[in-house]
Amino acid sequence: MSKIYDALRKAERDRQGQRKNDRIKPRRTVKTNRKAKTDVDLSHKERDSRFLEGLEENFRRSLLALRNAVEAETRDLEMCTIVFTSAVKGEGKTTVISTFSRILAVGGSQRLCIVDCSVRNPGLNRLFGTENKRGIIDYLEGKADLQSLIQDVGGIDFIPAGVTTNIDISISLVNSERMAQLIRQLSETYDYVLIDTPAILEAPETSIISSYADGVILIVHTGKTRREVVKRAILMVEKLDGRFLGTVMNRKKYYIPEFIYRRV
Repeated sequence: MSKIYDALRKAERDRQGQRKNDRIKPRRTVKTNRKAKTDVDLSHKERDSRFLEGLEENFRRSLLALRNAVEAETRDLEMCTIVFTSAVKGEGKTTVISTFSRILAVGGSQRLCIVDCSVRNPGLNRLFGTENKRGIIDYLEGKADLQSLIQDVGGIDFIPAGVTTNIDISISLVNSERMAQLIRQLSETYDYVLIDTPAILEAPETSIISSYADGVILIVHTGKTRREVVKRAILMVEKLDGRFLGTVMNRKKYYIPEFIYRRV
């Protein structure tokens, strides 16, 4: 009798164990998804490494400080359009804007577009290694749509300046509804729109472009550009209701160790 009882108990335990196993869903391990995520992470790291490649440590640190300052000034804006200019030519603004765009692009969280509006002497295409056959001037003249002009330069969208034989016409083209429409369209698409413009005291259209943007950053060659010239450039920005964000002191020389400057 006891053997029959033990057999019944064992059968009942077996049935209960089977029902429990039926309720437990097996875990699915999707190796392809895990591998894809790893590939994405690696591609982000490789891209970030390319963005930072060749940047001198102090210069990179200064650009990171600039990014923090820009984010602090524009944190209430959903999108941000910033004009980079200088008082006179030769201040290094094109180099600063191109490297600053690389700093902003690190991490891949920001949608970024850089626009070359320096039609008098375009330089971004040379730094990015791209063509300048068609660009923003073609859009303003109604010869090209915006999408056809956008180039991908390693994860950053870039619109070149284009070529024109009549520099004076650029003033009327910039001071138009089509230019305002361009800024609006880019602002709705990207988190940051960076615009390279001619030196403000040498090109009247720069002040007009500045009035469309959320802010203006002035690049100053330290030790070369006089304070009075910088003040005139700032006044040109503010005269057309442009928002002056600040200056970048480019090519600053430290005659005592740099860390001492940071303490004084």
